[in-house]
Amino acid sequence: MVGGMALLMSFNVLAQTAWRDPHPQRLDGFVEGREFLYNSSSFINRFSYRQLSQVPAPGEDGLSSTGGSITGDELYLETSLQKTLFFDNDTVGVIARVQRREDFDGRFDRQLLGVVRKFGDHWQGILSADVSGDKGEIDFYYEAAWQPDSSQRLRLALVQVDRLYNNKGNSDNKYERTPVTLFAHYQYQSDRHLGFDLAVNYSPHAQYEDRDASLYIRGDQLRVAGSLTLGVSRHWRSQWSFKLENSNRDFRALAPAASAGRDAFTRRMRSATFALTSDVAAEYHAGVRYLTLDEQGWFGQNLASSGFHRRDELMLFAGLTVWRRDASWWQPTLTVGDIEVDRELWQRPADNRQDDEWQARLSLPWRYVVNQESGAILTLNPTLDLDAMKFGGGNIQLHWPF
Repeated sequence: MVGGMALLMSFNVLAQTAWRDPHPQRLDGFVEGREFLYNSSSFINRFSYRQLSQVPAPGEDGLSSTGGSITGDELYLETSLQKTLFFDNDTVGVIARVQRREDFDGRFDRQLLGVVRKFGDHWQGILSADVSGDKGEIDFYYEAAWQPDSSQRLRLALVQVDRLYNNKGNSDNKYERTPVTLFAHYQYQSDRHLGFDLAVNYSPHAQYEDRDASLYIRGDQLRVAGSLTLGVSRHWRSQWSFKLENSNRDFRALAPAASAGRDAFTRRMRSATFALTSDVAAEYHAGVRYLTLDEQGWFGQNLASSGFHRRDELMLFAGLTVWRRDASWWQPTLTVGDIEVDRELWQRPADNRQDDEWQARLSLPWRYVVNQESGAILTLNPTLDLDAMKFGGGNIQLHWPF
């Protein structure tokens, strides 16, 4: 992918790589559902482990990874690795992508292999597949990218999930309509003080017969993310970002009483973040983030329960960047959150909970440039839970443009 698009910011609330890549609706997502539960600190933990670099940007060659402990037995992990190799003609090549991520429907991996071709100076096309030993589970990705200069880029993608499932799959279950995902992402960055982007990921309804569970399942999903950076003075800029997800699932019995308690599922997630960042020697940053999540209905086979999960979170954060030497610096940030959680799982009453509490977390990332030529940065990020006065877990990040 043509590089040089994103600007490297020492503090960044906008880097959301999983929301700026094609995100197909997965079969295990809308049939099995999430395999883990969120606790009251789940999202403040994930926010403190967010990726602190914008490069490599989604669709560009490089490695971007963040991983850290969020409970005694659970890690938050988001990793993307991409490498493109062109033949001698510098027009046709091969591309490999490896992704390990999570979303509201659980954790997932992708390993994409494909071919890439340049069309002139500004366009390129990619045909790739998430190849599996079970031919029925192969996903096909069709991509086009346009980048006329270093200030803007457009990515378009069509994803066919489980395209060969009915004819080649090893399951007696069948799709009546296989999942398809449409993706578009536009970025514009004129300088450090003006930029915006918008990513839209839409999966129209897929229809699936789970004959093992005697269920007919219909699901669709919409994910939208955007950001805006504006300079408000010579040394200060504002950053705005938002995310939303709408997921809908309907369940119908293939046999009498098979769908008892499993009629539908809906998810509505909204998140908005505003931050102010300075460009002075000791860079300051401060902002506010609001998140609301409302899930209702049958949560899938993994949790095996109907119910609801509602949460509202308001987080305030502030910090600064302290330069120690040319190749390393500290970037401490304090995050304080007002968190309200209300969850009832009717078949799992032991997991019901109601929380209304304040939490405070101090992140102490130390960032070190490990490769001057590429700008690769290693981040070691210990955290402290100030509300409980204990160690909050460690986070490691590596961002290495190729």
